[in-house]
Amino acid sequence: MLTARQGYNLSVEPRTLRLLELDKVLKRLEDTAATALGQNRVRTLRPVTELVEVRQRQAETSQARRFLELGKTPPFGGISDISDTLRKAAIGSILEPRQLLAVALFASGSRRLRETILSIPRTDFAILHNYAQNITPRPDLEKAILDAIDESSGEIKDDASLALLRARRNMRRMQGDVQTRLRQMLSDPNVQPLLQDAFVTVRDGRYCLPVKAECRSRVPGIVHDRSGSGGAYFVEPQAVVEMNNRLRELLLEEQEAILAILTDLTHRVGGAHDDLMGSLGGCENLDFAFAKGQLSQKMKALEPCLEDPAKRSAYVLLQARHPLIEDCVPNDIFLGDFGDGKLSPEAYQCQTGEPLPSLQLPDESFDVMMITGPNTGGKTVVLKTLGLLICMAACGLHLPVAPGSWLALPGAVYADIGDEQSIEQSLSTFSSHIKQIVGILNKAKAGDLVLLDEVGAGTDPDEGASLAKAVLRSLQRRGVRVVATTHYGELKQFALGSARFDNASVEFDSKTLQPTYHLRIGVPGASNALDIAARLKMPPELVQRARRYLGRDRAEADAATQRLEETQRELEQQTASAQREREEVEHLRRDYEAKLARLQIQMEEERAAARREAEALVRQTQEEADAVLRELRSAAKESKQTEEARSRLRTLRERVESERKSAQNRPRPAAATEPTSRHEAAQHEAASEQPRRSSPPVKAPAVGDLVRVINLNKEGVLLALPDDSGRVSVRVGAIKLEVPAHQIEALPRPKGADIGASAIRIRKAVTVPEEINLIGKRVDEALPELEKYIDDALLSDADEVRIVHGRGTGALRTAVHRWLRGQRGVREFHLAASNEGGEGATVVHLS
Repeated sequence: MLTARQGYNLSVEPRTLRLLELDKVLKRLEDTAATALGQNRVRTLRPVTELVEVRQRQAETSQARRFLELGKTPPFGGISDISDTLRKAAIGSILEPRQLLAVALFASGSRRLRETILSIPRTDFAILHNYAQNITPRPDLEKAILDAIDESSGEIKDDASLALLRARRNMRRMQGDVQTRLRQMLSDPNVQPLLQDAFVTVRDGRYCLPVKAECRSRVPGIVHDRSGSGGAYFVEPQAVVEMNNRLRELLLEEQEAILAILTDLTHRVGGAHDDLMGSLGGCENLDFAFAKGQLSQKMKALEPCLEDPAKRSAYVLLQARHPLIEDCVPNDIFLGDFGDGKLSPEAYQCQTGEPLPSLQLPDESFDVMMITGPNTGGKTVVLKTLGLLICMAACGLHLPVAPGSWLALPGAVYADIGDEQSIEQSLSTFSSHIKQIVGILNKAKAGDLVLLDEVGAGTDPDEGASLAKAVLRSLQRRGVRVVATTHYGELKQFALGSARFDNASVEFDSKTLQPTYHLRIGVPGASNALDIAARLKMPPELVQRARRYLGRDRAEADAATQRLEETQRELEQQTASAQREREEVEHLRRDYEAKLARLQIQMEEERAAARREAEALVRQTQEEADAVLRELRSAAKESKQTEEARSRLRTLRERVESERKSAQNRPRPAAATEPTSRHEAAQHEAASEQPRRSSPPVKAPAVGDLVRVINLNKEGVLLALPDDSGRVSVRVGAIKLEVPAHQIEALPRPKGADIGASAIRIRKAVTVPEEINLIGKRVDEALPELEKYIDDALLSDADEVRIVHGRGTGALRTAVHRWLRGQRGVREFHLAASNEGGEGATVVHLS
């Protein structure tokens, strides 16, 4: 029996704990804990009813499981329960080296555990972070102990203190002297005959020789022991007595030095008592949480959604499995007030992150569920599963259920399961059950859960059924939730005709005559005793006779029940098939969406590739324009040709800017009639912008022929035919270019033309003033004029010019500076000196 006592804890009687098998689940949890701290915590674990605390326990388990699913392993190495050691240190008891070493290992292990937990973001692991922050690192104490005590042997190190180092050095020296003197005696011909054996031994901490019993008086010294046979005495020769005395004095010095070290370290541990006790609590909480997280993984469990009983009181456990039964058949278990009859969207989404599926609870709420069906069919397993899962949830353990499960914790859980007859107390099976039921009736109240196995059994069926109906009705009227198993057909009829009652059954396959252990709510089940008897090789004539004794009405009722079960099973199979089809459609939908997403990514990659190709073409055009600029600057002699070159240069710049803007947001080709690549599109656009020179058809150009570079609209001389990459060499004026073969076309050879002559003739030198005055002009007026001025300056090989823009609001100066930053021909610029205009003028240095 579980009942609320002393605050929010539930008192678990040993009998109820055994019936529901919570102790077995907790034993698995205890075995999962990594330290004695966590194991001790599990042993004290009890279910609670306070909703806030239970939710905290569940959240703790969920965070630990998520941490484990990140592939991380919390390090619990070196962590042990040192609480007794800390209490001894607090009252001044001197700690032994092994106890101090345990403290150091705990300090080291807890520090590593703290660092591991705090290395993950706090956002999703706040509870674990809080536990880790309760651990106070004490590297000073850890170092002090490990510097003094050898971790592998547990012995105090020689260099733990100067006094200890001095004492041990003197001891080793004195031990060597004593052994040397005794070995000399062993090799003395006068002494050898007196010895039983030729070796040096130690008795009572003093070095001795084994002397024959009959020769004892011939070896002066102190007798410390006698051999078991009595044939030898262990004698400390007089020659080494003083040396042994000195060795004993040094041993006392060593012990005093060790005591001083242990006393100092114990005082340090006592001073760190509060920090270490807090760290013990943090480690215990973390070990307990991770044990629950690991058990959740092993059971393939999840956090149940806990409802407030005052708002929504029911148990909705989907695909619930008994955690101690391997290959347990999962069952949906419903009981209580379902509200609108729908699953909790909050429960499903918090457990899966997905929308609520199209599942439906029973049409009507009910407080009492009568489970019928054959023996060994799983009725008792359903009882235990419900009671056990509720207790596990109240302990903060995850439940082996499907997403969408939720429950409101009861005030208490009572169970009468199994045969508890007692010969000593002269109690029959029936009497034992009645005694338990009377106790339940005296204690159960609204909101409690009662589990009754074979209610009313063990006596006359009619009387037992009547008594069972009275008990169930009494509990239901109090608001108690009841799940009961029975074989009585009368109770099935009672459940059918009573409000807030419902039937359920464990399925029995009439074809295979085997139980399926599948729970079906809303459908009563038959006991199938005669079918089971036939399957177990009962003589057929006896089974047939039993059917006649059963009576026609009863047989027809059982047959109707069986047909109803088969119809229900067929409907469930059809529902399952429809659900599978829906899931398949959903899978196809998700697959289509994934493919569409991949296609969109591919299209975006193609667009990006096209933009990169167009940008490359822009860069190539820019480079060619720069080459033209250099040619013009080197050949700037006549103004007419210069003006034409400037016009072509401006056209190239405009095309570069147009290509750059187009490349930033160029749509993917939508039809086969469009250019197949951005490169071809750019070529097509460049070619279409320039007027084609009408000329008669010409043959393919040969080396030395006059050709026109299409994208530059310039004439030149072909120097070399296409190479392996399809590029030809063309000289345009003084510039040698490498261009794709499809970018040139042959021109008719003009009569008397000099192939080596430049395509550009400069007739007039260009003169440019040293400065330009833009004062009084708007930005849109000034910039075109400035661009023409800078072009002229570049063509005239000017190194430096001056732009007068005035001070004013600074808008014109800002626009001029912004434009200058984007010009390749501008090496640098700065405001003029104060005596040359200051902020009202800008000096520009050209490339």
